[in-house]
Amino acid sequence: MRQVEHLETSTPEQSGLQRLVELFPRATPMRILISLTVSRGKGQGLEENSAIEYGTDKMVFFESCLPLELKDKFHLQNSDGSVEADAFVVGLHFMGGRRAIAARFAPEVRNWILEG
Repeated sequence: MRQVEHLETSTPEQSGLQRLVELFPRATPMRILISLTVSRGKGQGLEENSAIEYGTDKMVFFESCLPLELKDKFHLQNSDGSVEADAFVVGLHFMGGRRAIAARFAPEVRNWILEG
């Protein structure tokens, strides 16, 4: 499994992630460190450490260096295992060699985020 480290956040005038999140007004800012795993068949896969920067009850938003495309499935998990799920890419924004990702949980993850 190849691993890519990424934990810094971009800070141009408006990041690709911020532009993508604007399309989802219910998204809540947060920072949850996660590990992403993308299966590529025959035991091959890609792994990256990143952070969920925004979320809704059904979606997560983060930046990635992985070659994710629309409809790609991946697995995410935080360090204590309290958030662990499969998700599908439903939105992308490319900026400066990075991908801002919008992903929907599949199946639904209950009570992972509480709205105030």
